[in-house]
Amino acid sequence: MTQRRIRKYGAEVLRRKSEEISEFGKRTQRLFEDLEETLIKAGGLGLAAPQIGVSLRAFVVLDRAKQKIIKIANPQIVSVDSETEIDMEGCLSFPEIFFAISRPKRVQIRGLTDKGKEIGIEVEGILARCFFHEIEHLDGILIIDHAGKREKEFWQEKLIELERKYKK
Repeated sequence: MTQRRIRKYGAEVLRRKSEEISEFGKRTQRLFEDLEETLIKAGGLGLAAPQIGVSLRAFVVLDRAKQKIIKIANPQIVSVDSETEIDMEGCLSFPEIFFAISRPKRVQIRGLTDKGKEIGIEVEGILARCFFHEIEHLDGILIIDHAGKREKEFWQEKLIELERKYKK
């Protein structure tokens, strides 16, 4: 396992739509191991492949209640709860920046495990928020895309600094 550099706001890879994973060999295993190692070292709740510079549809999420890492490839949203909640949301690609984002309270997805086996999973609360957040990363959608005008103005200096520093 290797800790990888997390791409920050301004990095082009964060805005690309990721490609599906078709082979589940050593490269894919290493990708998931690196995602897990990087997530743990960074102290985050979730991490998507584009955040470590890889445009593939893969992410990991920490399930704190079960103390385990959930690894998902090629996720598809099956259903979402109509009930939503607004909460402050951060991102490892936006260090020390938080936006109030409305997300469904529950989501059901299907995809593949890190070994390529089909999986269906339903999560709620913070895990649902994390799943949505990471799936959006795979589509090039970032938390700033949910932010209101006032929030963007509040964080403007920090956002400009990030974008300038990481525009690569």
